[in-house]
Amino acid sequence: MKAEERLALIDRLEALRGSKVLVYFAYTPLDDRILVPLYKQLMEIGPAKKIDLVIHSYGGVVDTPYKIVALIREFCEKFAVIVPFVAKSAASMVVLGADEVVMGPLSELGPIDPLVKHPLYKDLWVPAQVIQHCLDYFQRSMTNTLELENISFLLSPILNKLDPWLIGDYEKALKASRQYAEVLLSRYMLKEKPEKVETVTKALTESYYSHGFPIGRYEAKNLGLNVTEAEGELWEVIWELYLGYEELFATTEDSF
Repeated sequence: MKAEERLALIDRLEALRGSKVLVYFAYTPLDDRILVPLYKQLMEIGPAKKIDLVIHSYGGVVDTPYKIVALIREFCEKFAVIVPFVAKSAASMVVLGADEVVMGPLSELGPIDPLVKHPLYKDLWVPAQVIQHCLDYFQRSMTNTLELENISFLLSPILNKLDPWLIGDYEKALKASRQYAEVLLSRYMLKEKPEKVETVTKALTESYYSHGFPIGRYEAKNLGLNVTEAEGELWEVIWELYLGYEELFATTEDSF
């Protein structure tokens, strides 16, 4: 798909939604590198009544989503996120800072389980909850094994790999994700339903064991999120735009 065709789809999406549309599409972790290009695009658009962010991301660092929401809201009165396919983890947190999320049949949110860089393997990003599951295993092993020799055999490999920095950094990321989720939900997505904030936060940060668990539009709605179901031409345009960027990424590593 040519750039002109993608731009035509964005124009049509803007007409259907009565908004200004931004697109973020990446397979690399979402982090602060998004902020400068995002700011440049927002400056080009200028103040708008409504901004839609089309996002495709498998997640990233814990602090960036809050910054994205705060920056976009500097330029608009209403903010919505459109999810053609995948908005996981940190990208799901961006959704919590929107007034609505637009989802189609293939759209997926995910549990809010931020990625943390491994201290030794610099190119490895690890879901923060893995350290919690490791410690849970540690506790179960001690509880179920009475022989000291057996405990040492089971746990020595784990203890040799863990250090206070690793445990502390992962625990901090998990606590921060819960804090950000509560703040974003109470200020934006669930500002009219404050009684649901605690329940939704707990569900998204604790109730799903798989980092990739697919939270589709009906489950997102059941959780209490403000979901707009994309149907008809609206969904066709969103999906075609997704396919256009997917094709683009087959030949380039650039994002946004």
